[in-house]
Amino acid sequence: MSGGVGARSNHHEPKQFYKLAGHPMVAHSIIAAVRTPNVAEIVVNAPEGYEERTREIMEAYCAGLPYKIIPAGATRQESCEALAKAADKDIVLLHEAARPFIKVDMLTDLIENSAVNAGYCLAISFSMCRIDSETRLVKRGVSREKVFDIQLPQKFERDTLLAAHAKARKKAKAYNEDSVMVVKMTKQPVLSLEGSSRNIKITTPEDFIIAEGMMKDFHSKGKVPAHD
Repeated sequence: MSGGVGARSNHHEPKQFYKLAGHPMVAHSIIAAVRTPNVAEIVVNAPEGYEERTREIMEAYCAGLPYKIIPAGATRQESCEALAKAADKDIVLLHEAARPFIKVDMLTDLIENSAVNAGYCLAISFSMCRIDSETRLVKRGVSREKVFDIQLPQKFERDTLLAAHAKARKKAKAYNEDSVMVVKMTKQPVLSLEGSSRNIKITTPEDFIIAEGMMKDFHSKGKVPAHD
């Protein structure tokens, strides 16, 4: 599970610690993982200076499930590679603290899918176009049928994921997520599972307001979140 500093959120601390429905945002993902059969351990990044804060959350929410805390890298790519290296199992699931609406059935379906590399993608339902970055002129449209929002969680064979990261690092290639990296760097297939419009990523200050509204029907303050 990755978590950076959330610079775009304008929050006073890394956004994974933001209280959402009475719980740190990262806790919602931890609880879903703890409640999912066949999840053997949780490996999480901690931003510099927030190691103890992260440990307190893991102790409070992991319910005895083994966990590891790994220093966050300078980029998301570095952080994910560190997580994969620290994992003990042959199959790993990647998620991010900024997607707190993860459910047990999402993780279960991913684990039980026969594909060794898979992840969630959601068809983008609005119109898009390419724009010249220098002139700001519209160049051409982009077909909706060809564009999807890459969501998490994702599942990978650990050796394949590590090979992709190693090759990307050697070639100085930067990626914002891992499924495309695996396809580009190792030529291994990654299966797309149908994503959910509720599986939003919290990035901007406005996203926190949206997430608070979405959480109202899920659980009340002071109670353990119920994701299933």
